[in-house]
Amino acid sequence: MKANTCIQEVMAPNLVLTNATPKYNSLPCSKYTTPKTGLFAIMPQSWIPYAELMRLDRPAGYWAFYWHFAIGLALAASISSPIPSPLTLISLFLFFAVWVVVLRGAVCTWNDTLDQDFDRKVSRTRNRPIPRGAVSTVQSHLFTLAQIAVGAALLLPLPRGCMYHAALMTAILLVYPLGKRVTDFPQVILGIAFGMPIFLCGAALEADPHPLPDLHRLGTDDDQRPVAALCFYIASILWTVIFDTVYAHQDAKDDAKAGVRSLAVRLGDRTKQTLSVLAAAQVMLLFAAGVACEFSMIYFAGSCVGTALSLAAMLWFVDLRQSASCAWWFCPGSHFVGASIVAGLLGEYSFNS
Repeated sequence: MKANTCIQEVMAPNLVLTNATPKYNSLPCSKYTTPKTGLFAIMPQSWIPYAELMRLDRPAGYWAFYWHFAIGLALAASISSPIPSPLTLISLFLFFAVWVVVLRGAVCTWNDTLDQDFDRKVSRTRNRPIPRGAVSTVQSHLFTLAQIAVGAALLLPLPRGCMYHAALMTAILLVYPLGKRVTDFPQVILGIAFGMPIFLCGAALEADPHPLPDLHRLGTDDDQRPVAALCFYIASILWTVIFDTVYAHQDAKDDAKAGVRSLAVRLGDRTKQTLSVLAAAQVMLLFAAGVACEFSMIYFAGSCVGTALSLAAMLWFVDLRQSASCAWWFCPGSHFVGASIVAGLLGEYSFNS
């Protein structure tokens, strides 16, 4: 569908596929140009529509998703006992860098399959593979299943807890496209899923921090992991809502006409004020996690101060009326926040090693 959220970049003429024959309505459609950079330059032509469904030509959504895994790994490494070796940590960073490509591809394919009717009504998404007739609905469903199977197989060597968390996260992401039809808060649904790597990556390092602390452990030294994990999980939800709402403003007008619901459409001119409150709450949660874990000033300087400055810069400089500005702050701009949080946590990990 229209890329009103990061998962569609992340993950995402009216065209109707009848007996695999495309029929177009009278809506004008921008000219389609086949991607020719990177892997697309050497890829067989028949593969290109499927690579586009996976958003291999649009890395912005990949980074929006992968940063949460990087944060989850860095957090788990900084609170694990014993502390994992650098080699183990680097291996997992690389593993999830590949795994996220597969999972994002599956979710984006599923998203485009369900949202194809909306995509045909939004100028920026009319040339996606399904609306333009390059891939049928049946083919896209089969491709989704194949990617999910590959993703599950890749997780088999990891601790069993990883599979449980991944299954829950995938289920939420598959429900997400439906949220745009019945609620104004699809970004929240997306955030609930995007926060799951906090627990998945903890399980990968066999330091799975359950989101809720055991009551009999309250007030003991063992409280730090569940408290920190819960703070980071909620902070991840808020971060996703902030950046995805900014991103959604690219298509806010088309979405309103097409009947697509989102926070960008609902908030309108109040977006910056609302996101400023969420940004302040995100920084407070990161600070609370550091206090719970008794982290050093390395963490607070990087993860808390760095994040606060990055979010403040985005909310000050982004022009929600300009698609290019929204797109820039969604991807390059989000790197400042992700890198700040990861740097602070890895600094804490190095300090404790």
